[in-house]
Amino acid sequence: MTPDFYRTAFNESTTRIAELADEDHEVVIPHIPRWTTSNVIIHVGLVFSFVDQSIRQGAPVGQQGVAGWANDPANQPDTSDLSPWFQSVADNLNDAIWMHQPDDQVWTSSQQMHTANFWMRRMTQEAAMHRWDIEAAHGETQPFNAELAVDGINEFYDFFIAERLPKAFSGDGSVHLHATDAEGEWMVTRKSDGITVEKTHGKGDVAARGSASDLLLFVWNRKLHTALETFGNTELLEEHQRLLQI
Repeated sequence: MTPDFYRTAFNESTTRIAELADEDHEVVIPHIPRWTTSNVIIHVGLVFSFVDQSIRQGAPVGQQGVAGWANDPANQPDTSDLSPWFQSVADNLNDAIWMHQPDDQVWTSSQQMHTANFWMRRMTQEAAMHRWDIEAAHGETQPFNAELAVDGINEFYDFFIAERLPKAFSGDGSVHLHATDAEGEWMVTRKSDGITVEKTHGKGDVAARGSASDLLLFVWNRKLHTALETFGNTELLEEHQRLLQI
């Protein structure tokens, strides 16, 4: 993915969230217990603000990371006027990230990736997923761009699972995911100490086929495996969702 591709996708998602922020703030998110649209908008905006300030100063704001900083009442926005607040923090983050070249060294939350490209991808995926969440609350969702969805699935395994949950899906069996509308296949093999993920065709104990958008929503626990075409032991897909939750 190029910087321009990410930036365009980021702006499309943040513009959509700002539009939805002008609507009813207390619509329940159907797939996230106890969260409303305002919770999601504030969450994303505070993540944006945290990352923006952390990039600019070269170190994370506060000592407890984004969660501790975001939970401080002093950093909470005025919930009566969410749309302009959200658009402002999105614009500031846009400037902070895309003032850099992809290979520029910046502070990141990753153990392995320390360039601006990490944030180009991470914040674009963050905005896109939560755009979908808010749309789901309002009852009308737009699917993810297929290339962006494939990139999001790659990030899910390469960053979140590899760095944060490397042993969570340990065990036996294999899962094959296959995108039907883009070049994207993932062979996930369980081992005693974690998993290996190969981005290739393979024969798993269970296979799941669907659009790249639906596969991304599956790995991020937004849709069940029943939204996909499956073959084999679907209990492995249920375990995947139960154990690999970010």
